[in-house]
Amino acid sequence: MFYYERKGGEKMKKSRIIAILAMISTLCVFLTACGSKKASTSDQGTTKTPVKISFWTGLAGPYEKNLNKVITDFNNSQKKYKVVATSQETYDKLNQKVMAAAKSNSLPVLGMASYTSLPDYKNNGFIENLNAMYKGMSASQKKDIYSAFLSGSKIGNSYYSIPFSKSTRVMYVNEDILKKYNLEIPKTWEQMRKDGEVLKEHGIYAYGFDQSFQMEWEGLLHAAGVTPITSAGKVKLSSSKAITAANFVLDMIKDGTAKSAGSDIYWTNSFVNGKSAFYIGSSAGMTAIKQVAPSSLNWTTAVVPSYEGKSGTEVAGNDIVLFKGASQEQKQGAYAFMKYLLTSKATTKWAMLTGYVPLTKSAVKSKEYQAFLKSNKRAKAAVESLPDSFSTKSFVGYNEYYTDELNAFDSMLTKQTPAKDALTNLAKQAKKIISDNKNN
Repeated sequence: MFYYERKGGEKMKKSRIIAILAMISTLCVFLTACGSKKASTSDQGTTKTPVKISFWTGLAGPYEKNLNKVITDFNNSQKKYKVVATSQETYDKLNQKVMAAAKSNSLPVLGMASYTSLPDYKNNGFIENLNAMYKGMSASQKKDIYSAFLSGSKIGNSYYSIPFSKSTRVMYVNEDILKKYNLEIPKTWEQMRKDGEVLKEHGIYAYGFDQSFQMEWEGLLHAAGVTPITSAGKVKLSSSKAITAANFVLDMIKDGTAKSAGSDIYWTNSFVNGKSAFYIGSSAGMTAIKQVAPSSLNWTTAVVPSYEGKSGTEVAGNDIVLFKGASQEQKQGAYAFMKYLLTSKATTKWAMLTGYVPLTKSAVKSKEYQAFLKSNKRAKAAVESLPDSFSTKSFVGYNEYYTDELNAFDSMLTKQTPAKDALTNLAKQAKKIISDNKNN
């Protein structure tokens, strides 16, 4: 308000102004002390500006819109904090923005992150340990969260995220094709392949998948009792069972019973246009299918078929992390928001709006969600998959490994590289990444 150093001679004016301000301050204190009891009662608690909790997401379109509904519910539930979300449009852009912000010390308070990114984020000093928040939860509250979700939030014995937008793999089913060719929903991968032998004579694939079948391959391995890379860093990517599982899908592609989306990335449009009877993808993709499927199409969902007598579906989606640099007030606000997202009310609403699954067993069993399932039967397969769901083991350098993994599967699909060769090379790359980061 005053520009003391702009002109010469202002030092004298400054001392007089300070004296006047001191007198005003003393008078204000006197009047407050002598005022009525009613006047001395402060309303600051209700007029204080809420603490802003900035939150970066990778969601766009209807997902962003629905997230804002949940955030508005939280903001309206209390007056101390205000969560403000900013979409970075995609998860790749979000990760790039986080990396840049970390260098300039301008990270938000909260952000979405894949659980496989947690080791790298922790190693780079980006995120806070959340043990303090989890300690404020009862044992029953933590047990209520599906174990596949909770295990993905931990590094060693410590928590570094909360699960949020979680999905399972489900099989989308074209009921019109099944009816026309007198087929049933397959319970096993072998049966799906046999169905494909019938369908390919009519120019229809049994199994359609997105650009890569990497997640289905990991599901097959889980069912076969194999962990590709264990938490102890043991690499089993080129084991006989791993190669056999990859060849199962590759053989379906060779014999014309399965097809990749290729450059289209997602099989969604091909599925709704009758190119395949079955499509295995994320349960969260249901929103996209609803938007593009013709009203005349009869379709449903089912649990992914079993392999070698067992089932397994990999968990996907994003967690929420607390970035370093937040003030104590912001941390408390972040804790409050994250705990809110884990409540039955919030996770149920998010699941019903988006196609993601509820985070807790109690939410799935709630009257509201059970009523939702009765009127939205296509959502049942995702929650029915939860008991056999799993989170992949992540480690420092996982994002680098993931790129190598996608390249390996792309090589099998587009260059016809034998599964044994591609997976043997991937195993070597994984061992090097783990070795290079073993001291981190």
